[in-house]
Amino acid sequence: MYLTIVPGIFEDWKHPRYIVHLTSKNLIDWKFESQLKLASERYIDASVFQLPDGNWRMYYNNENDGKSIYYADSKDLYHWTDSGKKVVKDRGEGPKIFSWKGKNWMITDPWKGLAVFSSDDFINWKRQEQNILRIPGTGEDDKVIGGHADVIVNGDKAYVFYFTHPGRIPENKGIDNFETRRSSIQVAELEYNNGEIVCNRDKPVKINLKH
Repeated sequence: MYLTIVPGIFEDWKHPRYIVHLTSKNLIDWKFESQLKLASERYIDASVFQLPDGNWRMYYNNENDGKSIYYADSKDLYHWTDSGKKVVKDRGEGPKIFSWKGKNWMITDPWKGLAVFSSDDFINWKRQEQNILRIPGTGEDDKVIGGHADVIVNGDKAYVFYFTHPGRIPENKGIDNFETRRSSIQVAELEYNNGEIVCNRDKPVKINLKH
C-alpha cells in the first residue's frame, strides 16, 4: 500500500504531506517500510502501474508544481527513483493508470469532472477534449460532479468507481458542514467511442467482477 499522510490536523492545506510505503500479509496488519523521497515535500495520490517491461511506475500529484502529475520508477516496489519530470502539466489529483481497448489511459480529477488522457509510451499524455462525469447525474447521491476515481478493467469492459459530495449543490455553495463533506461511492461503465472514453452515469450498471 502507498498511502498519503498528512501529519496532523490542520485548518488549511498549507502543510507538508507525503506518501509512505506499507506492507501486509493479511491486509489487516500493516508494516511501515519507508517514507518515499519524491520531487517535493508536498506530494500525494500514488497510482502504481506495472509497465510492459515488468518494472513499476508510480504517478503522483506534485502539489508544489501546480498540482501537476510526476512519476517515479522502481524494479522491486521498495526503491524508487524519481524522474523529476512533469508528464501532465494540467492541474489534477488522484491519477489512475490503466490499459484498455489497446490503449493506455490516465484519469485525473481537476474538480470539473474527470480528465482523460491517453499515451503510447506512458510519458507523453494527450488529453481528450471532454471530461467525463462533469454533468451531474440523476441517481441518488449522484446529482453533482464525479470525483477521484479508480478503474477496474474486467474482460473487455471497464468500470469507473468514483466519489461524490452529494451536498455540494449550487444552493449550498460556500457552506462547509457535514452535508457538504459527506461522500458517496458510485460506479458507472466506461464506453470507448471513436478513440475516446465516454461515460453515461445514468445507465444501469450490470457488473460481475472476475477474480
